[in-house]
This record gives sequence, C-alpha cells and structure tokens, in this order.
Amino acid sequence: MVIKATSEERRAKYAQHLTPPETATFAASMFSDADRPLDCLDLGAGTGMLSTALIARYGEGVISRMDAVEIDPILAAVYRNEIDSSGLRGDLIIGDAVTETPERQYDRIILNPPYKKMSAADPRQNVLPCPTANLYSAFLAVALTHLKDEGEVVAIVPRSWTNGDYFTPFRRFVLGGETAYGSFSLDMLHVYGSRTEVFEDTSVLQETMLVKFSRRPQAPRIVVTQSADKATKAVRAEYDWDDIIRGDGYVVRIAPPDSRLEGTVETVGLCPSTGKVVDFRSRERTYRDKPDTPNAYRLIYARNFASGKLMHPADIGKCQWYVADDDASRRQLIEPGCYVVVKRFSSKEERRRVMAFPLVTKEKVALENHTNYIHEGTKRKTVPLRSESLACGIAIWLNSTYVDDWFRDVSGSTQVNAGDIRKMPCPTLQCLEKFGNKWRSDLTQEEIDELSEAMMP
Repeated sequence: MVIKATSEERRAKYAQHLTPPETATFAASMFSDADRPLDCLDLGAGTGMLSTALIARYGEGVISRMDAVEIDPILAAVYRNEIDSSGLRGDLIIGDAVTETPERQYDRIILNPPYKKMSAADPRQNVLPCPTANLYSAFLAVALTHLKDEGEVVAIVPRSWTNGDYFTPFRRFVLGGETAYGSFSLDMLHVYGSRTEVFEDTSVLQETMLVKFSRRPQAPRIVVTQSADKATKAVRAEYDWDDIIRGDGYVVRIAPPDSRLEGTVETVGLCPSTGKVVDFRSRERTYRDKPDTPNAYRLIYARNFASGKLMHPADIGKCQWYVADDDASRRQLIEPGCYVVVKRFSSKEERRRVMAFPLVTKEKVALENHTNYIHEGTKRKTVPLRSESLACGIAIWLNSTYVDDWFRDVSGSTQVNAGDIRKMPCPTLQCLEKFGNKWRSDLTQEEIDELSEAMMP
C-alpha cells in the first residue's frame, strides 16, 4: 500500500522498487543456517520488508542486531515502526547507503538496491572499492566491504551486472579473487522467467535475479535456481565455477556453455561496431525525402529491415537520408560492401533478442545509432566483409535459437551491444561462408536452427 501512496516523482527520485513478500521470503531463505548470534544490515531498507523476512528466517533469538540505511524519510518512518515492534536493537540511518553505511562489519546483509545509472563523474565513485555503472552495483559493492569473515549478502538486482563492458570492473572486484576486503564467493543465483514478475506494482522491465555472495574463498560449485514466477517452485542445479564464469571479464552465464564451439565473433576475425549517426543530434543533416544534393546518403534504421531485407526508403516515421558534406559528417558513413546489421534494441514481447540482417550496398550509407554492424576491420577502422555469402552466413548464425539462448543466459537486457556480440560463440568464417548461400529473407526459425546446427562440430 505504501508504494501506491507514493508519487511516481518521489519513486523516480529515489529509484524505489519495493519488495513483494514472496520475493523477500525467498531472498532470506538463501542465507545459510546459523548457530551463533548474527549482526544484520538492510541497505536501502524501504518499509522493512526484507528485514522482516530476515527476522522471520532466523528468529529474534539469533539476530542480535538489525541495522538499516534508508534515504527516504517517509519510508524510514514506516521501517522504524515495523522494526521497533520486534524489540530488536539496531540503528536506522536516514541517508545515502553508498556514503553513510555504518562503519561496522556484519554477518548477514540483505538488500533491494535502487536501479539508476551512476556516472563516472559521480563523487561517490571515490568511496567505492571499484568503479561501477549503476547504483545497484554500488550498493552491492558497499555491502561486500561490510561483511565479516564468513559473512553473507543476498541482493535483488538486475541481471545486467553479469555481462557487458560497463560492469567489468565490478565483476573483477567480486569474482577476481583476493581484494583489500578479502575474497568473495559467488554461492547462488536465482533467476525469474518473467521480466515483470518481481516488481509488477512499479512496472520494472529489467530482468531480475537474486544473488548470494559470501566473504570466503570462491566455492568450487555454484547453485543456480530458476522459477517462472514468485509462486512457482524453483528448479535447482549446481555447476562448476568455470562453467558459469567465463574469461578475464568474468562474464556470468546462467547455464554452462556448449563445448562444441571454442571461437567467438571476435576471435574468428569479426568486429562489431555501433551505428554512428545519432539522429536527434543530426537534425540539420537528416531528411525524410531525398534532398537535391550529391551528398545525400541512405540513412538506415533497424526498422528498414522489417521484412527481413532492406527496404529503403521506407515509411517508418524516420528520416531516410543523411547529408554528409564535410570531413566530420563523412566519417559517419560506412564504405560500400557487405555487412551484417544487428538490432540493438528489441521489445520484451519479441521472440528473439538477437536479430541480424545482411546488408549489401554499392554505395556509402549511414547507419543509425540503434543498430550494430559487423565487419572485418577493427574498432577504429571499418573493413567490409569479404563476401555476400559470409554476411548471409553470419546473419543465419546470429538469428539462431542457439545464439539467442546464449545471450539470454548471460544477459537480462533487451539491449544487444557491440560488446555483447563480440563475445558470442561463432563458427569459423569458412563455415559461415559455406552456409551463407542458404540465406533467404523468409527463412523460418526451424530452417535457421537446422542450418546453425549444421555449422557446429
């Protein structure tokens, strides 16, 4: 009821997403049993749902202290009333958990942190043990630094920390071995099948997980549980650490990789880049109808591939032409040749997250920033693919259920960035080129999957 009585502006200010009782109970159940008194902390405590679940998990006789930090004084007042009734002692700090967490160490820390981007220039970065891209990972990093030896933390967080360049420093901190704060063990992951299941009252679209860390050397096995929603019984599996954690970027996969493919898009010699034209910053250069100038080039959006092949110009409500008449604007173009265009964004309702299309152009074109494109150059220099059949083979492969499942295993986002594509599993270029002549824009998913299966050893 509190969340419904709080204005959207206030929730946005504090990035509030209050925890349903079922999720709070499950989060508390992930902690180990205890045979000694526990000092506990709730970071971003809200109304006290997680603290209440933790108290119910252990009982008042085991929890010796229940501290909390909450920035919103309205929610903090609700929290105080809830916890005071339990009779437990503890401090409630009304302030920013990143900078005002008590200088104590705890046996158990539980949190549902705010989800909000954190800039590199944010002064709070200076007090964190590692740079990070979001408040939720900042809260989790703070929690880990306040653990006692053998202490444990359980957090409700988006899945975005598990992959991508933005969170690499954070993953190296939590998974990279010994730190100034000791070493941490990733003990357990729980993933929900529904994107909106955990916080349906606040329309959160991030794919959410529960994660448990402890302050001890990394355990050899990681527990992974999954459920379709809050009410469904979780399915449990255990995997070796190196089946779940991959590479020097410590990318976290929910399921072990298929060992048949050792290559990635990057290691086989391909380079994904992001479309260079940001349309709202180039309004003076973009036109719906082709202008009467020799410097007008096709401007291509992901929606220009709505039929599976390039349709240009197309009535998609976007400008279709880009004027490049000086050195800076000409650098936004790609040279004639063969490429693969990959959509950067998909809606949560779409069947696949990864959607790719071959692009063969005999003239220079501009690609809008909501697309990625694959070539054989480097991050600094675009070099077209060697053949149309290679472009078509790559498109077949990236559109496969195999690749889509791989991406869903490492990412809870509907956004596919160039860094994500770089790490995707990939057959050799010779193999891709061989099967490229099977491409049709109207291939069914079954046909695509049959071809991609044939590409694997």
